[in-house]
Amino acid sequence: MTKKITVGIISAGRISQNHIEGYRKAGAEVMAICDPVAAAREARAKEYSIPNAYETADELIKKHPEIDAVSVCSPNSFHAKFAIMALEAGKHVMVEKPMAMNVGEAEVMVAAAKKAKKILMCGHNERFTPEAMKINEMREAGDFGKIYHAKCSAIRRRGIPGLGRWFTTRSLSGGGPLIDTGIHVIDRTWYMMGKPKPVAVSGMTYNVFGKDIEKYVCTAMWAGPRDPKGVMDVEDFATAFVRFDNGASMAIEVSWAANRANEGHIILMGEKLGALLNNDGITLYGERGNAIATEKIEFDKAPYKDRHSHFVDCISDGVICTCPGEDGLAIQKVLNGIYQSSEKNSEVRI
Repeated sequence: MTKKITVGIISAGRISQNHIEGYRKAGAEVMAICDPVAAAREARAKEYSIPNAYETADELIKKHPEIDAVSVCSPNSFHAKFAIMALEAGKHVMVEKPMAMNVGEAEVMVAAAKKAKKILMCGHNERFTPEAMKINEMREAGDFGKIYHAKCSAIRRRGIPGLGRWFTTRSLSGGGPLIDTGIHVIDRTWYMMGKPKPVAVSGMTYNVFGKDIEKYVCTAMWAGPRDPKGVMDVEDFATAFVRFDNGASMAIEVSWAANRANEGHIILMGEKLGALLNNDGITLYGERGNAIATEKIEFDKAPYKDRHSHFVDCISDGVICTCPGEDGLAIQKVLNGIYQSSEKNSEVRI
C-alpha cells in the first residue's frame, strides 16, 4: 500500500466490528462512524477509539471530504441510498450484502459508480476465503475443465435471527435466509464457476416456522430477542434452480428453520474434476492413472487477502476489483428472480 487509506463506517451495528477490524488489519485508518442511535455509535467509537461519531451518513460525508472510502453496514433498505450518496461525494464504497433491495436499485448504484469513476465493491466475504480463491485459481488453470453443474446449501435447523425485528421484516431486509445467508453460498459458488451469466431461475420460498412468533421453538436467538408484536413476512426456506448462458446450472437450498440437520456445502461438477467445499476444507474427485481418485488438499493460505485488504489495495494501488458492483447486480437478479418465480409458480427469465 503506497498511501494510507482513510475510511468512514456507516452504521454501528454488529457487522461494523468486522469492517473496523478488517480495515485496521489492512493498514487503513477508520476516521469516523455514524448511526442514528446515539448509544450504538458512541459505544462503537469508544470501543475502537474512533475520533468522530455522527448521527447521519450525510453528516459524516460532508464533515470529512478527505475520507477516501466508506463501508455501508446499515440495514439492507438503506444500502442504495447511502452508497449512492457516498459515490456522488467522490468516495469509494464497500457495501454489505445484499447490495440492494431490488434490481432497479442495484442498477442505479452501478451507474453512480461509473459516473463518479469510483470503486463500488460488494462485501461478499465468503468469496474471499482462501478455499474459494484456491478453487477459482484451479478453475482458471483449467483443472476442472468445464464446470457444468453446481449445488450449494446453507441450512439452519433453527436459526431465525431477531424474529419479529428488522431481519424478518421484508420492507427493511428485502427477504429472509435467501438474502441473509443464501447470498453468501450463491455468490461463492457462482464465483468459483467463473461467473457465468444467469439467464433463468425456477424457485420456491416457504414461511413455515416463524409465522407464529411466540410459538417458534429454538435454543437461542441472535440479533436481539424475538418481538411477539413484530413482523415475520419473509421466507424461512428457499430452493431454486438457476440456468446460465453457457449451459451450466446451479441448485440452491437455504433455510433459517427446517426439520433437518444443519449443513452447509458447495459441490462443483467439472468435466475433468469435481470438488466438495465444506467446513472440512476442499475434497477433489477425479481420475488418476486409470483409476478413480479422491483427494483432500492442503495449501498455504497466507498469500490470500481478505475483502478489506483487497479493497484497500484497489484504492491505493489500482488493483482490479474482483467483486465489483456488476457482480452484485448479477446476484441481485438471481435473488429477485427466485422470489418472482415463487410468486408466479413458474420459471422466470432474468
